[in-house]
Amino acid sequence: MEDISNGFKLLRNALILALIASIIPIASLGAAGISITGSLTIQQLATSLYASVAASVLSGLLSLVSLFLLYRGWMEMCYGLDETFCTVGKVIKYGTASALALLIISLGMMYSSLQHFMDNPAAAMSAVLAASPLLMLSSLAMLAVFLSIVYAFYKLGEILTIGNLKIGAGLLLIGPLLTFSGVLVLSYGLTLLALIILAVETNKLVGAEIELEEPEGEDFMESVMEEPRRTPERRGMAYHRRYRDRSMPPEPEPMRDNARDWEVEPATQRISREVGAQLIGPNGFTVKLRPGIRTFGRRDFAGFVPDEELDYISRRHFEIRGTPQGFFIRDLGSLNGTWVNGRKLDRGESVKLNNGAVIDVAEVVRLRFVSSESDDLGVPSL
Repeated sequence: MEDISNGFKLLRNALILALIASIIPIASLGAAGISITGSLTIQQLATSLYASVAASVLSGLLSLVSLFLLYRGWMEMCYGLDETFCTVGKVIKYGTASALALLIISLGMMYSSLQHFMDNPAAAMSAVLAASPLLMLSSLAMLAVFLSIVYAFYKLGEILTIGNLKIGAGLLLIGPLLTFSGVLVLSYGLTLLALIILAVETNKLVGAEIELEEPEGEDFMESVMEEPRRTPERRGMAYHRRYRDRSMPPEPEPMRDNARDWEVEPATQRISREVGAQLIGPNGFTVKLRPGIRTFGRRDFAGFVPDEELDYISRRHFEIRGTPQGFFIRDLGSLNGTWVNGRKLDRGESVKLNNGAVIDVAEVVRLRFVSSESDDLGVPSL
C-alpha cells in the first residue's frame, strides 16, 4: 500500500509544520516580553514588535503549507484506506480557499475604508461593519476545516485501532475550546500535546505495513457473489486492518488467525493461495495478482507508457480484487475511464475478469488479464 505510506508521511510532515507554526509566535512574544522588561529605547522596542509581527506572518505561512500537506495526505489514503478521507480532503481544500478569499476581501474593504476615515468617518465605519459578516464566514469556513481534521484523525485511530490517535484528536478538539474559558496556557499546552501525540503516532505508521482485510460492502458482494454470507462482527469498526513494522521478518501464511475477530462462512474464508493471475501490458509490464485488493494508478505505468500519455491516467485509476469467486475490476472514478473488453465501466461498477480479458486504461494503455492456470495469451495491441 504505497499510497497509504505516502499519506502517512504527508500527515507527519504536516503535523510537524503545525507544531512549529504554533511555537513560533509564542517564542517571539516571549522574547519581546523579555526585551520589554529591560531598559530599551523606543526604536529597539519597535524593532522587537516588528519581529513579532514577522513571526506571526511566518507562522501563518507554515500553517497554510501544513493544511496543504494534510489535504494531500488524506487524498493519498482516501481510496486505499477509507473513502471518508476523500470528503475530508475536499473540505480542507475548498474550506481553506473560501476562508482565505473571504479574509482578503474583508481586509481589503476595511483597509480602503480606514484610509478615508478622517474624510468621512460614517462611511468608513459602515464599510467596516459591512466587512464583518465576511470575517464571520471566513471563521466558519476555517472551523469546518478544523473539525474535519479532528474527525479524520479520530476516524484513522478507529480504523487502525490506535487509541493514541483518538486521544490526540480529542485533545486537539478540547484545546481551542478552552480558549473561551480564559485558560490560555492550558489551551495552548493541550494543543501542543495533541500535535506531538499525532505526529509521533503517524511517524510510527510511516514505517508500518498496512494490510487490509476488508469485508466487502453490500453492493459489491451482491454483484460478485451468488452464495449468501454473514456479515463479520467488527467490534464497532467499519473495517479491520492491522499493521506491522517493515523491519520484522514476514509472517508465514496465513498471516493471522481470524477465528477471534471474524465469524465468516468457511467458503469465503478459504482463498486458494495457489490460484493467481497476472496483468500483461506493453514494454514488459507484468503484475502478478493475488487475493486481496490491488490499486493501479499513474505511478504503476511510469516507464511503460510514454510520459506525454501518463497524465491521462488518474492517480488512482482502478483496482482489482481477488475473491474466492475470482478477480474483479472496479473503476475508481478515473477521469478518462476504464474499459473491459470494449465496454466502459461506470464508477464503482465491478466486473469479473475472465481469462484473456482486455483492459483499456484511459485509452492509452492496453492490458490483458491472464489466469495463472492458462497459457500466456500475449500482449494485446492498442
